[in-house]
Amino acid sequence: MREVLMGERRLVFRDAQGHKRSFAMGDHDHLKFWTAFSNFVKKHLSEENSTFRLERVLTDETLIIETAHGIVGRVRNGASPEVSYRRYERRTDGTDLQLRFAHSGYAALDDHGPWTSDRESLLPDDSFENLELAWVREMRESELRRREIAALPKLDKKALNQFCKTWADTGHNEYIGDSDEYYVLFHSRTVAEAGAARDELLKTVGALGLHLVEAPASAPSGEVWVRCDPRVDLELEKWA
Repeated sequence: MREVLMGERRLVFRDAQGHKRSFAMGDHDHLKFWTAFSNFVKKHLSEENSTFRLERVLTDETLIIETAHGIVGRVRNGASPEVSYRRYERRTDGTDLQLRFAHSGYAALDDHGPWTSDRESLLPDDSFENLELAWVREMRESELRRREIAALPKLDKKALNQFCKTWADTGHNEYIGDSDEYYVLFHSRTVAEAGAARDELLKTVGALGLHLVEAPASAPSGEVWVRCDPRVDLELEKWA
């Protein structure tokens, strides 16, 4: 009752290695909570550290997330604990359970089962993939890539913006083999159809120092092929 009246949920995040963070969640702090808990998991999750606890301090309830098995356990009545478990097949399913539990506790998950007291019956086979760990690794790789790109010489912002606008209006990416990727601009157009905008694009490519390559023999005469550059890729994420 005290928690409801205050409109604040006192939460504690823990992992299997003893890391801990306290968090206060208000009635409308769903996104704030999700960001905080996701960052906690992202920071500490590894092959060796794969179990996390979400504790509701004032109601003495705990959600246990076993990422290595895709199992969520909920616990209440600390002195004589009542425990039930369920599997989750998608990472977003686990996230939904965390949000509901953080906001409203054990009983809020009653209709989001099936729940069982037999955890062993839920253990997956050896082919199971740790969904959270795969997500965290992807996020870490993305952050590393962004740091590496940020360390590269900067491109002229005006020219980069113009290139991206032309790509968004007329182009796409073309993959050839496992490692070769190109920006194809003025797709399917002849030189006459591309007009003066093609000449401007060629100047922009030169100003950016991008690598212009010869278009395939089968390509229309107006197509412009440019080897992909990670600095441009990062900017194009805003235009795709």
